[in-house]
Amino acid sequence: MTPRKPRPDYSGDFDPDFRFEDLSKEALVRLVREYALIVHLLDRSGMAAIGLRYGQEVVEQLAIEEWKGASPIYTDRIREIMRIEGDGVSAIFKCLQLDPGFAQHYMDVEYELIDERHGFFQLRSCGALLDVEPFGERSVKGMCHTIEDGTFDITAQAVNPKARIRPVHRPPRVPAGRVPHCRWEVVIDDDTETLPEADITRMTRGTTAARHRFPAMRDGTPHIPG
Repeated sequence: MTPRKPRPDYSGDFDPDFRFEDLSKEALVRLVREYALIVHLLDRSGMAAIGLRYGQEVVEQLAIEEWKGASPIYTDRIREIMRIEGDGVSAIFKCLQLDPGFAQHYMDVEYELIDERHGFFQLRSCGALLDVEPFGERSVKGMCHTIEDGTFDITAQAVNPKARIRPVHRPPRVPAGRVPHCRWEVVIDDDTETLPEADITRMTRGTTAARHRFPAMRDGTPHIPG
């Protein structure tokens, strides 16, 4: 088969055999950026619908369950395809850098690695915060306290069961307009309580999405590196 010339975009005629591997690196970067933001758009629309019908507390409960169900599984998948080895803070940070929940630029995240058992990350700007701040302190605390306290450790412990993430500071912003918007400390400590796998995580592991294995690319390159 004659190799295809990488496409800088999808202008021109419809191609019934189109695949992502037909795109150039630059086009793929643009597409990945948009896909990461689409995760947030889906979350906004879904949670808004839940909130309108059932209220803020139900939104918070379901957001935590949603994260518990998906985050450990997609973190494992990302580690596998990107060959992220180890279980230290640097591995946790690598996973956060690739996490769709931290869409680059929409979430302007900075990382500070102290050593493999200690580090910090901060959001100079958080698009999600800017979405909820106009709705008042109750909405801000729901996202930045209730939901984050119920989810951040789940993501970190997908890499190391003894990891924990705690706020140095977080919204509501004091003083108003504070930058960075929040700062978090990541610690790996043998005394950290290991969280049991949640029922929703086990249920999600059984879905076809969680178990799906991608075929090789058009040129034979395996989806999972050897």
